[in-house]
Amino acid sequence: MVWLVIVLIIIFLILANALFVAAEIAAVGVRRSRLAQLAEEGNRLARLLVPIVEDPHGLDNYIAACQLGITLSSLILGFYGQAAITPYVAPVLEEVAGLPSVAAASLAATGILLILTLLQILLGELAPKAIGIQYPERTAILTVLPVRWSMVLLRPLIWFFNGSGRLLLGLFGIPAVGEGAHVHAPEEILMLVQESGAGGLLAGEEKRLLENTLLLRERPIRQVMVPRTNLMAAPVEIGCADLLALVARSPYSRLPLYEGSIDNIVGVVHLKDLLCVQASGEPCDVQTIMRKPPYMPETLSAEEAFVRLQKEHYHMAVVIDEYGGTAGIVTFEDLIEEIFGDIRDEFDTGAADVQLLSGEGLLVSGDILVEELNHLLDADLPEEDVDTIGGLVQTELGRVPRPGDGVRVDKLLFQVVEMDGNHITRVRIPLEPDQIQQVKERLQ
Repeated sequence: MVWLVIVLIIIFLILANALFVAAEIAAVGVRRSRLAQLAEEGNRLARLLVPIVEDPHGLDNYIAACQLGITLSSLILGFYGQAAITPYVAPVLEEVAGLPSVAAASLAATGILLILTLLQILLGELAPKAIGIQYPERTAILTVLPVRWSMVLLRPLIWFFNGSGRLLLGLFGIPAVGEGAHVHAPEEILMLVQESGAGGLLAGEEKRLLENTLLLRERPIRQVMVPRTNLMAAPVEIGCADLLALVARSPYSRLPLYEGSIDNIVGVVHLKDLLCVQASGEPCDVQTIMRKPPYMPETLSAEEAFVRLQKEHYHMAVVIDEYGGTAGIVTFEDLIEEIFGDIRDEFDTGAADVQLLSGEGLLVSGDILVEELNHLLDADLPEEDVDTIGGLVQTELGRVPRPGDGVRVDKLLFQVVEMDGNHITRVRIPLEPDQIQQVKERLQ
């Protein structure tokens, strides 16, 4: 009967340790959004847990209760196990091994401590930790009541140790738990999005939109803009009739105006303003209806450019290079397309940036970003020195390309198909059938 009581007490202490370990791991790893959802669905235990995990100080006290529970159960297990079992084991060692009583007692105590420590590590630490990591929501909910009771019973100790811990941290200049304890950096959110997509919790399109939105802050506008070589602009001295004819041939509703050279863009004319003046019958002067655009450095992030255009109520900005010249133009549509992909209307008659060639491979624009092609093909093309595929091909060739030129980079062959002066406009990339199938799936 005595042995049964001893064994039951030891089992209880190991289980108590396991409960606190699982509760601590689950409280840290639980998804707060999932807990809130369970609480809204009427789960009473989830309702008890939500205010704890959403309050940094509440979670701090909750974890402190778990840690105190782990420490106390471990200490009691060691002291009790040795004290309760040694009197039964030591006489056996004296009789069987012929050891002196002191040596037998020491050996028995050491052996019992090792066995209890092994059981504690396996059953009281590793197993509950694995359960808490694998099933955080369920574990957190099932352990919330005993931990809350422990918080009440151990309140003085929790207050003392938490206060001592904060004081010690303060001496080293380390801030205590604050309101930003559960704030995630964009990099962490991106990782969560990618893991959710890989786990099937997000559809492919949802994952793509979220990734594009988060990556907007890392992409400079030089990778988004219409480059200088593709700009359609007019001299500021142009007459209204000529300007109207030029805008009519253009796919854009806004046209930049420059003075002297395209490096000195002084204004932007909107088709609506031009038509209003023409319809009114009043004398038309281009310089009176043009609007001064904002100017942005090419290193500005796409996210910052988006916010600035939105704040200043502009739809177009002039992008300036490091020498003060015009690098290109960036529009709201360019920035939105970075999130949603290519937006084409009835006036967009040019070829798409990426075209599948039946059974052969890809035909891509020379202006497509190396980063985009890396993602599309799971490639590892260098992105440090160039932004576009056209720039990559020209860099690898070491000269101005000609139609028909080819270069191999990272096991991919790039063949120049079309040029506009010195500018590469179309590039062919032969692919294997499995690569073509992968591209088809990602373009859907």
